[in-house]
Amino acid sequence: MPFYVGGHSKLRYALIGLAPYSFHYDLSQVFLYRCLFLPYVIALNDLHNFFMPVDQYKKFLREEYLTQRFSLNYFNAKMPYGGAIKKVMDQKAIEKKNNTWEKKFYPKTRDENVKILDDYLTLCEKNNICPIMFKTPVTEKFMENFNPQLSDEFNSLIEQVLQKHPNAYFIDGWKLNLASYENFYDHEHLNIYGAAKFSAFLNDFIENLEKK
Repeated sequence: MPFYVGGHSKLRYALIGLAPYSFHYDLSQVFLYRCLFLPYVIALNDLHNFFMPVDQYKKFLREEYLTQRFSLNYFNAKMPYGGAIKKVMDQKAIEKKNNTWEKKFYPKTRDENVKILDDYLTLCEKNNICPIMFKTPVTEKFMENFNPQLSDEFNSLIEQVLQKHPNAYFIDGWKLNLASYENFYDHEHLNIYGAAKFSAFLNDFIENLEKK
């Protein structure tokens, strides 16, 4: 969030996207996704909890990559944001996906991520910015197969956060009427049509806050 010097900001609202595994998940400890650290190495010169020091990690990068920039069209071509998933679902596939998330629990990371969210909300409050947390919609099949214990823990932590920060809001996208398959390109990601609908909902939510 681009706050201005002296604590003065033109921002009035901050949208904070969350997932039900946000508090446990630590990308810097996921072995299979180590390639996703490339942007962080370049931008932050930090790999957080990754097992390899930054200097050593950089030795694996081609020098030209550090200055490489990709256009938005490159990513759009790689990801089917406009497509819709099939209504006939592969039960084993969705169960495997959810089991994958369940294996990415890093309990020691929970307290760290709770504090990070608390710091975000505190920073917003100090700058007179209204924080709006949200959980994006998913398909009904994804909700049916998601670990209920993890979901309950997430909801409990959000309740605690809201008690500490009464001026913050939380929108549970899982309870919205967006779970029809034409709004998704896979079970947990909205396509451009679903994203447009959810964005319109967020916009209406903010406009209603403006009227208060």
